Amino acid sequence: MLKKYRLHLFFVLFALIASCERQSNYNKAFEYYHSLRPTRALILLENSTIPKEIYLQGEIYLNLNDPRRALKSFERLIDTDPRWKTKVLKKLLQAGNESSKKGKDFMAVMIYSKILEFEGEFDLQEKNILMGNWFFDSGDYEQSIDYYIKGINYEPRNEDLRLKLARCYINTNDLVSAYDVLKEAIKDLPGWRLRYWLGKTAFDLAEKRIKEGNYDSAELYLKELISLGMPKVLIDDAYFLMGDIKLSREEYTDAANYYNKVLDLNKFAKPKIRREAEEALEIIKNMEDNP
Repeated sequence: MLKKYRLHLFFVLFALIASCERQSNYNKAFEYYHSLRPTRALILLENSTIPKEIYLQGEIYLNLNDPRRALKSFERLIDTDPRWKTKVLKKLLQAGNESSKKGKDFMAVMIYSKILEFEGEFDLQEKNILMGNWFFDSGDYEQSIDYYIKGINYEPRNEDLRLKLARCYINTNDLVSAYDVLKEAIKDLPGWRLRYWLGKTAFDLAEKRIKEGNYDSAELYLKELISLGMPKVLIDDAYFLMGDIKLSREEYTDAANYYNKVLDLNKFAKPKIRREAEEALEIIKNMEDNP
């Protein structure tokens, strides 16, 4: 009986000593860290399985501008004890925001991406715009779209944001979504760039609908461009295509009016489109003379 009691006491004392050593280990690392000796602190914390020590390790790496190692530490911490996730997310958001303020966008994006990896529904709020811009500049337009859509909720009057979202859709061959974004944007934002890109997108959609044989839809987009009055370089093309659509329906008077507008716009330029408009008017005249 006495032997069993001694054995039990031994294990209790061993556990207490180990706990004190770990506590002492954390305190020493904490002291090194705050006395500007982070390397010595990291040596003490290496391979630790104690949550608060792993957290301290991640915090030190963040302050050393080493986000890769910091994120590995925090990932290991959450794997070890998921209850730390909320505290980790708060710390990472703070670190990401500080990096963003200092212009360290690469570091900020890395940290924000890891936050979303830990918590997919986490709301980055206006920082979604920074994320969108990063992927936009990298040519990853699919990624940018989701961030820009969320960012608009926080900066609805950001003209550049709306335009970039539209251009993301254009670059992913989704012209209809681009058109919808621009059409909605010009209701509240009068910027000429939005109107320019709306007109250009409307023209591209019109050409696409004509190839598909959907002349009714094409006509609507062409009228949109003509109404906007830009891009000016496409106005005569829009009139010419409208003439073609009317001619295909045997609406000769309307067709002639559109072709004549092409001539009016090109009295001293664009000889090719002028010549084609003149040829189309000649066809109309022949058909009217010989019904």
